[in-house]
Amino acid sequence: MTEPRRDGDRARLAAGYAGLAGFCALEAVFRHRGDAASLMPTNDDRGTTALIIATYALTAELPLVARRLPGRPLPRPATAVGLAAQAAGTAIRAWSMHTLGGSYTRTLRTEGDAQALVDTGPYRWVRHPGYAGSLLTWTGFAMSTRSAPVLALTTAMLGLAYARRITAEEQLLRRDLPGYAAYCGRTRRLVPLLW
Repeated sequence: MTEPRRDGDRARLAAGYAGLAGFCALEAVFRHRGDAASLMPTNDDRGTTALIIATYALTAELPLVARRLPGRPLPRPATAVGLAAQAAGTAIRAWSMHTLGGSYTRTLRTEGDAQALVDTGPYRWVRHPGYAGSLLTWTGFAMSTRSAPVLALTTAMLGLAYARRITAEEQLLRRDLPGYAAYCGRTRRLVPLLW
């Protein structure tokens, strides 16, 4: 490997990890204290919070491991596209966190009668814009590394983790949040008009 390529690799990784740091910093900005910040799962959580945290940790390590794997890198524009996707995903996540306010929690839980259905902001188009933003952020990070194995593994692992999370969350909200079933009838899960 030539020296310029190493510098380019380092710069890509640094930019991608800076984007992930911004993603993580959202927690400090938007997370309310108390139950909303608790990592103590309820039975309704079904281990999905721990699964997502573990998947984040594994995906963050993938580029460091995959650098040693043989293979042709993705085209150069993948870095710029990935970083743009990462920024867009973080913005969508921040918008959804801000819209939920005190109802935004780390683990799956409801606030009983105090919780109201939120169908404004990004929630008017999809039921899980925060998850859509997370997936876009982490996929963008993976793409910015220009590693096809990192991109494939990140997409697969987080896709499976969030599919499990969405299933558990929708069961909880259909049971405990009045109006949620009707809301599901008029919105998509992650991608407006598609899914």
